[in-house]
Amino acid sequence: MSTHINNQETVKKFSECIDYYEVCNRAEGKSPKTISWYSANLRHFCSYLKSRHLPDSIDSIDIKLLREYVLYLLKRNKFDGHPYTPVKMEPLSTATIHGHVRTLRAFFSWLVIEGLTQNNVARDLKPPKISQKVVTTLSDQEIESILNTLSPTNLSEVRNRTIFMILLDSGLRIGELVNLKMEDVHMDDGLLKVMGKGKKERIVPIGSNAQRALQRYLFRYRTNPALPGIDNVFLSIHGDPLTENSIKLMFARLAQRSGVQRLHAHLCRHTFATRFLINGGDVFTLQQILGHSTLEMVRHYVNLASNHVAIQHQRFSPLDRLNIRKF
Repeated sequence: MSTHINNQETVKKFSECIDYYEVCNRAEGKSPKTISWYSANLRHFCSYLKSRHLPDSIDSIDIKLLREYVLYLLKRNKFDGHPYTPVKMEPLSTATIHGHVRTLRAFFSWLVIEGLTQNNVARDLKPPKISQKVVTTLSDQEIESILNTLSPTNLSEVRNRTIFMILLDSGLRIGELVNLKMEDVHMDDGLLKVMGKGKKERIVPIGSNAQRALQRYLFRYRTNPALPGIDNVFLSIHGDPLTENSIKLMFARLAQRSGVQRLHAHLCRHTFATRFLINGGDVFTLQQILGHSTLEMVRHYVNLASNHVAIQHQRFSPLDRLNIRKF
């Protein structure tokens, strides 16, 4: 099916506009993950229209319908349509619904720019408030338990141990880690050159322990690449580049083995950022290391660090620890 849409014709099917939107996003150089995320959210809305026997037409959509869709998402079971749906009802997170609303707002704004509709019906669509959960970062004992779970001599476990240490010491996203190339490792300077979101390059430092672990992996345990063109730092035992899914699976298994059930790759990023601030790092340096374009997300880590400091004060308050008469 052709994805070209003539602005003068009344070709205003929602599903066809999604295809055209995808082409435009590719042309603008958006990342494949971002494009896939937008398309999946929009096709989910298409499925909603179909399930309610509503017309697949841009002109038939109004703010009332969009708000009804948000209400539907708020009531929807997280595992609807999943082959292994748990008996227990678990609603979609407000963050997920927030993403659907952002997608619809961006899409309808694009429709107006492209001249496919005159009114941006999603302009006043408000997302639900995101519930702010306090993320409990990894403790010293948990980190030690995870490291002790991994053998210092087994080929794949040395690699996994190095991955865990790098993520914990740098705050890299797993996508950035799996795309790390040999030429991006500047061992003498303790620096990694990282390609982040929006194809923005940045330099990320790592500490001496992480450097030693990485050097040991590279010179003694890294598998030979399966093909000449493969230059990724982290490879499978067969010499192929690791994928994001393989890293997620690695962490799921590590969570079971170590007993740290809540462990996942992104928790390493939270732990790095929070400890960086607790140990005296400043928010602007943290913003550069993490690759955030604004300070909004960094402020979240400031709150985590502040909560941690408050908890630590309760445990180590000098006056409370003295055996003195209470007033």
